[in-house]
This record gives sequence, structure tokens and C-alpha cells, in this order.
Amino acid sequence: MTVLNRMATKWNHFAQASNNTRAAVELSRLGLPYMPWSDASLLPSALQVVLNEIEINSRKTIVEFGSGISTVYIAQILSRLGGRVVSFESDAEWATFVEDRLAALNLSEFASVVHAPLGPCTLSKNGLDWYDQAAVAAAVQDLSVDCVLVDGPPAYKTGYELARYPALPALQAQLAPDYAVFLDDIHRLGEKQILRLWADLFGIKFLSFFSKGNIARGVHGVAHFTV
Repeated sequence: MTVLNRMATKWNHFAQASNNTRAAVELSRLGLPYMPWSDASLLPSALQVVLNEIEINSRKTIVEFGSGISTVYIAQILSRLGGRVVSFESDAEWATFVEDRLAALNLSEFASVVHAPLGPCTLSKNGLDWYDQAAVAAAVQDLSVDCVLVDGPPAYKTGYELARYPALPALQAQLAPDYAVFLDDIHRLGEKQILRLWADLFGIKFLSFFSKGNIARGVHGVAHFTV
């Protein structure tokens, strides 16, 4: 690694820490009680980018792959704006936990968690498992999706780099004319490749926010720029 690359990496780490701190302060203003924030969760600054999109561009029908704290925060925003998030989760116990938290906060009207175990998928790359296609198709069949958040399934192990690829192709028939899509963990080579594949398939240009939680945002149609 060159000196310039090392300097850039250090700057990115510093900027990300600063952005996460500021985002956490802003998120606290929503008044939600504590919820487990694991290493797999969206970083605060990445979550803020997603919530900005929903707020600024009035996204009303959100589909999320990988449930957790993001599901609750999105539902909280939609409780004021109107709309609904449908979140797919492969872990049954965690899906129930998130559902119970939504119910306790009176947010079930604005969010649903669909347990979709991982299994064979006709849209996958390299034969990788993905969320139950039938469960996904049934849950979105009547939707016009204007925002997609992809933070699952787990893709950190060697050989699983392209595990998240099917998300956008699986929703192709349900995507609204104007929509935004977010992909988390774009510092990894697999996610970078997925962005290139989606860009070619859907004609979307992605912007990568490495200092804001390693998340990328792509837009199809009309939308205001937001970070």
C-alpha cells in the first residue's frame, strides 16, 4: 500500500467515525428505546443516508433484505409519513424479535417482517442460496416498490461474495418507475461486483459513500440528491 493509499484509508476511517457520531446523535432524536446494534447492523451514518432518502423523496413502499434496527427506524419514519416497509429475514428467532419490538412500539401497521429461509434461487450467482423465492414473491406481488435496502443475506465468507445479487432482479416486476436502491458493505469486493452487475442490468448509476457507513445509493427515474 502506498503512502497516499494509507493516508486515504486513515482519512476515511476518521471521517466515518465522525459521521457515525453525528448520525447517532440525530437518530437519538427519534426517541426510540435501545435495540441491539450488532456488527451486522447498518452503521449509524449509513442508516441516516437511507432515512434521508425516505424523508426527502417521500419513499412509501420499502423492501428490505436483512431485518434489524434499520427496520424499526424506517417504520418510525413511515409512521409519520405514511407507507410500509416489508423486511425479509432468514433467521426465524431474530425475525420474531424484530416483530415483537415493532409491536411494542406500535409500529406493526408500518412494517412487517417476513421469515424467508435461505435456499436455492434461480436468480443466484454461483449457485448461492438466497431468501425463499416463493415467500419473497408472495409478499411483494401487489406492491409498487420505490425503495430497496439490501443488507442480507450474510456475504462475508469466502465463496459467498455474490450472495446479495438476487435482491434487485427478484423485485424487477414490482419496481416503481422512480425508485432508489441501497447496498451495504460496499468496501467488499463482492458488493462492488454486484453494483456493477446491477448498473448494467438496470441502467442505474451508483454513488458510493465510503465515509458514511460503506453504503451505495442508486436511483432510477426522478429523485433529489441526498446524502
